[in-house]
Amino acid sequence: MNKIAMAPEDLSIVEVLSTGQDKITVFNPEGYPPKVTKKSAAPRLESLDGKTVYLVDCRFDDSIELLKQVQAWFAERMPSVKAPIISLSATYQHDDANTWQEIRANGDAAIVGVGHCSTCAPGVATHAITLETKFGVPTVALHTDKFDKVVQSVTRMAGLPQAPRAFVPQPVMGKTAAELKAYVYGNDPVTGRPVMQEVIEGLTAVEG
Repeated sequence: MNKIAMAPEDLSIVEVLSTGQDKITVFNPEGYPPKVTKKSAAPRLESLDGKTVYLVDCRFDDSIELLKQVQAWFAERMPSVKAPIISLSATYQHDDANTWQEIRANGDAAIVGVGHCSTCAPGVATHAITLETKFGVPTVALHTDKFDKVVQSVTRMAGLPQAPRAFVPQPVMGKTAAELKAYVYGNDPVTGRPVMQEVIEGLTAVEG
């Protein structure tokens, strides 16, 4: 049976007509991209000397253990920096305005972590962007390297693709203190650069 494809004005739907009574409707599967609203990062600090940098535990398994090693790094390498650890009042799936307000009131910057699963990495990225864009706090997010593409997608869709971040090896959960220290003192497996150098630059230099 000969069928004639009619070119519609609305290209999202194509109707295929036949000489009989049957009619097939074909929908365009491409869809439409969501709207992205561009956001601006908080101003960066000139220096961390004498500043308070909150280490935000998003309460995923053993995240706080890695943050303890970040805290120890500051004590050893930048002793003028205060680096208190603060845990979210709930789990990483929930916003925590009270915690963000406390950080803005009493701190100068923040490091949020650790994103090392398919749901907590987006959560950590989102919390970092909230601190940046709604509370004006320079922030770096810490993730494990297996979720770099996920984080890239989340930050782009959130309107802040340049959101500062650094990566450590996967996994964090179940590692010893010595192993986690090696992560913090070592290189970012995504970029090959020292993890804490990226963190410091992310808090003190405007990202391009």
